[in-house]
Parts: sequence; structure tokens; C-alpha cells
Amino acid sequence: MKKKCTVLISFIIMLGVIVGCSAKAESFDDENIIFKLADTEPTAKAIEITNKTGFDLVNLTLKISYPVNKNNKTETETIKSIEEFKIVSGETKEISIQLAPNEGIEATDLEVDLQGNVVKRNEKVPFKIGGALSALVSRP
Repeated sequence: MKKKCTVLISFIIMLGVIVGCSAKAESFDDENIIFKLADTEPTAKAIEITNKTGFDLVNLTLKISYPVNKNNKTETETIKSIEEFKIVSGETKEISIQLAPNEGIEATDLEVDLQGNVVKRNEKVPFKIGGALSALVSRP
């Protein structure tokens, strides 16, 4: 009986040491994907996307659109669509877009949809960010 108690206590102590000494795993936070809007010309803008997540982002698809009212329905009109690109950790990608001021489209009206995979060790984990560009740019 005494031997069983000693083995059990040793096992619990060893388990505590192993769990307590394991390294804290980094976690992905999409708030560390930074969007910035830059003026390049009067009718041209650039959206800068900076990856400060600590992970590589691969198999990315980006869609930039704006809402249009047609027949009392709101639909989206795509300005730019880019498929299969990547942004490594610490890198910034600049996406140029043309706006049509005669149609009343402002950069603040744009909607962004970014999706792809985060590379964690040897596995790819899907993620998606979407919303108004004005909200994504103003995130802290």
C-alpha cells in the first residue's frame, strides 16, 4: 500500500513539473493584421495590410467591394479581387485600388473580405476577416 502511494505521489509531482514547465504556446490574433489606407493619387488609393501576428498567412484571398442599391436591394460591386497570395510575419502588402469619384464611391464605403490560412507549426488553420474598411482601419 505504501509503495502504491509513493508511486501515485511521484506521478502527480512529475505531471505537475511537466505541465508547469511547458512553454506558453503563441496564439493567433487577427487584430494583429493591420489595415491602413494611403492616398496615392486623387482617384487612387492603396490599402496596406501588415502582418504582425507572428505567423505566416498563406492561401490568401482578398475581395474589395462597395455596396450598391439596385431595385431597392443592396448588392455589392467588386472593385478588386486577388487570389492565392501570402504575407509572411512582419511583412506589409500594398494593394492599389481605383475609385470612381463620379459614382460617389469613397474609400470609407469599401468593404474588405480577407480569408486564408495561418501556418502554425506544420498545420494550416483557416481564418477570415471581413467588414467595412473604415472599421478595420480604425481598430486599435
